[in-house]
Amino acid sequence: MAALALMGTLASCQSDDDFTVTRPANAVGINVSVGSLQTTRSNAIATDDTQRQFNQGDQISVSTNDQEAVIFQCTSTENQTWTETVAGKFLLWTQPTLTFSAYYPVTTGTSMTAFTLPTDQSSVDKIALADYMTRQQVISRPEGGGDIQMQLERKMARVIVRISGFGSQYDDDEKTVSNVSIYSEASGISSGNPTGSSTEIQPYAQGNGGQGSTYTALVVPGYGDSGARFIRLTDGEYNTLLVKGIPELEAGNSYTFNLVVGKNRIEVASVTVQDWTTGETLAGGQAQEGSASTPLDNTTTAWTAGTFAVPAGGLTYSDAITVSGDVTLVLTDGETLTLNKGISLASGATLTVEGNGTMNVNGTNNSTASTVAGTGTLVLTSGTLNAKGGNGQGVGDMAVGTDNRANAGGNAINGNVTVSGGTLTATGGNGGGVGARSAKSYGAVGGEAISGSVTVTGGAVTATGGNGGSIGEYGAQEYGGAGGAAIGGDATLTGGTWTATDGTHGVNGDGQGGAGGKAVAGTVTDNR
Repeated sequence: MAALALMGTLASCQSDDDFTVTRPANAVGINVSVGSLQTTRSNAIATDDTQRQFNQGDQISVSTNDQEAVIFQCTSTENQTWTETVAGKFLLWTQPTLTFSAYYPVTTGTSMTAFTLPTDQSSVDKIALADYMTRQQVISRPEGGGDIQMQLERKMARVIVRISGFGSQYDDDEKTVSNVSIYSEASGISSGNPTGSSTEIQPYAQGNGGQGSTYTALVVPGYGDSGARFIRLTDGEYNTLLVKGIPELEAGNSYTFNLVVGKNRIEVASVTVQDWTTGETLAGGQAQEGSASTPLDNTTTAWTAGTFAVPAGGLTYSDAITVSGDVTLVLTDGETLTLNKGISLASGATLTVEGNGTMNVNGTNNSTASTVAGTGTLVLTSGTLNAKGGNGQGVGDMAVGTDNRANAGGNAINGNVTVSGGTLTATGGNGGGVGARSAKSYGAVGGEAISGSVTVTGGAVTATGGNGGSIGEYGAQEYGGAGGAAIGGDATLTGGTWTATDGTHGVNGDGQGGAGGKAVAGTVTDNR
């Protein structure tokens, strides 16, 4: 952990028009430093020698033993002189050895053990107040009354986002970004540990949003969160792009993420990790280089933790897709992803769907091949998702025998779905019918569009049950297959728009047509 330099000598007195307070002989004088460096809180964004100076007006709080804390303020940037902010209030040597405690910044709610991260860091002065530091140190009184030396330690990590380039698909006037946010894994520190939830930071911007622009934020260090947002921005076509997965970040380190912005995806071209104070590049580090999203191809059928994007020209899968871990899928604008053998979300898995493209998920017709147990969750945040259960197999004309049974249709999405944005259309598979002049024949049921439950907090959802299978003439003991449900579990609504329609009953003919599938097989709870 890098220590921070606060260096200066306290002024000897303060005065007004009526009196002069003489500095006591046992008053404590302070140099707050780290090695030979001086590092200013007001220059928290600097990467050159300007961060080795305090700015006029910087304040630190220093206390010792049972004495009340004294606030010291920098009165000269050039000379690095400091004075107590309250006239006549000093720290005193009351015994040969004292325990000193110091922290920065001096803001409401900040202490040696508590700090709340400012979310607005958009100016030099505002980001300075996010540079939390503390130090507790046992010090003996120097011989001859000299100043004591203290070293404060940075408790934050610095994140610099640099726009390194743009994809070739942008016109020159579109090669720009705006509305950049950087996310901290926690919202503060309590007793030395991260506290609170993920927090969106408005960073300090340098540049006009084009290539070479940088965005700097101080964040709470932590072990990382692969499922959390890390960077959000708007590109020159007004699309919102995300980098998901907050990496492990260590206090006192500075991390530079070089981004290449493309349509509906961001590539993290490289990551540099440095000691924030010295600027020394560190070997390894917690941040990993690489792309923020991996283009899908037909060979990638097992989606594990990571971010995938639909490639240019779209993609169609004939094999079943399985999802495990936390996965993000970017639906590239104007592109279509089609899954013709369904998708299964393993227990505990989360598939977050983003972007403005289209995703079609189909259950298998006349087969349950796409029906695989799944209890994970697909989260639709934007784009279009169409889920269609497979159709049940029918029985042809003049089928004879003792028990003619066809094959059921397969499910499209095996798992639960949460809709916070975008458009979901879920349609159950149709039941299989029975032809004319058949006996003891059974059409098969249609597959479900979604096997689990659906939660709607935003966006638009249309759920339609599959139609029941119809029966031909002149048959005996003929039964049409029931339509599949659009949603096999429950539906809970707290927002968004909702349209639900059950499927139609099959024509009875000379037998019993299949029942129409339910829009929702379970219970609908509407809390909108």
